[in-house]
Amino acid sequence: MTPPPATIYVIRHGEKPADPPPAPTGQAPAGQAASAPGPPFGVDDQGNQDPHSLLPRGWQRSGALAVLFDPSLGPLQAGLQTPAALLSPSYGSTAKTTEHRTYLTIQGLSARLGIAIVSDFAEGSEAQLAASVVSSYSGVVLICWEHDHIPAIAASLPTVPGTVIPQAWPSDRFDVIWTFTLAPGTAQYAFGQIPQQMLSGDADTIIMA
Repeated sequence: MTPPPATIYVIRHGEKPADPPPAPTGQAPAGQAASAPGPPFGVDDQGNQDPHSLLPRGWQRSGALAVLFDPSLGPLQAGLQTPAALLSPSYGSTAKTTEHRTYLTIQGLSARLGIAIVSDFAEGSEAQLAASVVSSYSGVVLICWEHDHIPAIAASLPTVPGTVIPQAWPSDRFDVIWTFTLAPGTAQYAFGQIPQQMLSGDADTIIMA
């Protein structure tokens, strides 16, 4: 029987464009287009404007994450290990999935490690994702997900009694790693948080419960 993962990391995708403004109540006047968010704009890996992709700072974070989890020189940051499996959400088709910011955020790490990104579950299927990770993976697993759904992943993992996990992931935090470490002699995980502190402006604080 395959042992469950020793460590599970959960991160949010890199910085993204602002969300579109809410639609006005009622019908817009004929011929009036819905307003789009202004700059800064998301860009694809060729520099073309893309609302589903990352901001330039998000691309910087993607590159920094590759080095954070697999440094060329020196040891890993305290509390971190190099992942053996990478997961991100499915967005229906391979083309849509690989163009989405959750995939793009760990694409550099994927290439660096020579590990394919697995996208078997869509957003909203966090309970199934958590069950699959615990039953089908071992070693160290890294999940990159959309922030509104990360607490659902955390709530679906078997944690030690008394664990307190934040109920929401703040919309302005892209710089934290949630860690789940298998408690010795159990099938339950201890929860922790590690600030990434990779880019200028990254906070040194955790997300409060």
